[in-house]
Amino acid sequence: MLKSPVTHKRNSSDCHCEICRDNRPFELPPDLYERFKDCSVVVFAGAGVSTETRGVYPYTFYQDVCRELDIRPDNGPPFPDLMSQYCSQPDGRAKLLKKIRKRFDYVRAFPELYRRATQFQRELSTLSVVQDIVTTNWDPYFELECGATPFVSAEDFAFWAVPGRKVFKIHGSVDSYGSIVATREDYNACHQRLTGGLLGSTLRMLLATKTVVYMGFSFSDDDFIQLHSALVAEMKGLCPQSYIVTLDPSSDARFREKGLIPIYTDATYFISKVKQRFVTEHQLLDDERFAGVEKLLKRVVHAHHGLSGIDAREFPDVVFGLSHQDGLIHALERILALKNTGYYSHACNPRNTAELYLRKIRPEKLRRRKYHDVAYVEGYVDGLTYHRGR
Repeated sequence: MLKSPVTHKRNSSDCHCEICRDNRPFELPPDLYERFKDCSVVVFAGAGVSTETRGVYPYTFYQDVCRELDIRPDNGPPFPDLMSQYCSQPDGRAKLLKKIRKRFDYVRAFPELYRRATQFQRELSTLSVVQDIVTTNWDPYFELECGATPFVSAEDFAFWAVPGRKVFKIHGSVDSYGSIVATREDYNACHQRLTGGLLGSTLRMLLATKTVVYMGFSFSDDDFIQLHSALVAEMKGLCPQSYIVTLDPSSDARFREKGLIPIYTDATYFISKVKQRFVTEHQLLDDERFAGVEKLLKRVVHAHHGLSGIDAREFPDVVFGLSHQDGLIHALERILALKNTGYYSHACNPRNTAELYLRKIRPEKLRRRKYHDVAYVEGYVDGLTYHRGR
């Protein structure tokens, strides 16, 4: 039997470094946890969980545009009005899109900056109970780090029923310049689309049936206030309770006035603690198990290379050893390949897949006397069992 990796995590709320200092202790509302368990939570993500987070750039995109227009950021206009002013220049729209692209390209060119910009997405990726994401961000991080299928235009929503994690990009995507919502005119057009038509209907359906947790927003975010107020008004009070994870306690009264229950902590830390609760209750596997899978994969690949050098004509049994290793390697590779989708973080999935192989596929291979396939199946099951650890 393969030995499972030992898992250990440090309680980062005890750390006061630059990265961890906002990891404030909080109480997870019981009703919200139950909604997570039912896969009934929608994460609504703002700029605070992307490149605008602390530690990526020393200044926000808003501040950068203000500086170029010689405007003091503390006295500047709301974000969409500033973007409209920027676009009023000759070729302003093209310059704005180029500026947006350059900002993301710069982050991608420096792995450490990219890791900081995507820390929320990477933490969220293995929380398999979250399958629906809504974001006002232009970046492709939910697609790259969470394995989410992007829905940007009305045409995309013809495929909304397909299985898998989805990200609803209501302000467009940097991968589709024509979809980007930035100026006041863009915001007004977006508002019209979200209060009618297919996009609005889909979003209202999500809000009517699932609990929304806003992350990466502050009360001063112009788009957040408009979107939340409009969507709640459309639902006429029928929406489930919504929450906001924020570091802005000064806006407590205004959050509650809007019907939001605030949770004061860092968004990435919030997701990590939700996951920790699931791990404790044996519903999710600890992220550190993937590190054990990587280590085992390297060992098995090394052993496989050594075994493949043995002459199978002289030692025919080596075929079964190689087949078993093939199955083990393929299981471990698949676990790592699908890590960002959360599929193999769910405790039931590796167990159910192993049972399928043992109860249906292995007996069929035995019946047909395909013994090398039997060895492969047993290797594959060993990989799943190792990852699950029980």
